[in-house]
Amino acid sequence: MTQHCLLFRTGPSARGRATATSDVDLLVVYDGTPRDDAYAVVRTVLDLRGLEPHVYALAEYVRMRPALDRMTRDGVVLFAREPERGPFCG
Repeated sequence: MTQHCLLFRTGPSARGRATATSDVDLLVVYDGTPRDDAYAVVRTVLDLRGLEPHVYALAEYVRMRPALDRMTRDGVVLFAREPERGPFCG
């Protein structure tokens, strides 16, 4: 299901003021049509306290890319199927 994963910081974490209760954001972009259960699948597989996944089908990601690019600007790419095209294709 997964095409790309990006770990990124928002809020206090991005400003260098993370605390023990700060969450870690994870952007997951997957191939295929949007699935109602995509978020639940990621939460089940990555059942980690403090992890906040943001899960999108590739078509959704492309549509929302300007906002997601701003949100993930300081992110660290964890996995990319086609890294030569940048963190995300589309």
